[in-house]
Amino acid sequence: RHRTAARRRRITLSVAGALLAAAVGAGAWWAASGDDPAAPQDTRHSAPQSP
Repeated sequence: RHRTAARRRRITLSVAGALLAAAVGAGAWWAASGDDPAAPQDTRHSAPQSP
């Protein structure tokens, strides 16, 4: 019984870890894809070359 409980806990933790990693990766990719068009505009406004 203890072995099945440990196995079930290990599977649950591994699945939760995989889902968490996928969520973090998707969030980072979404943030990076959303920041790409705005990044050049921000750098232009923060450091104008011609005053």
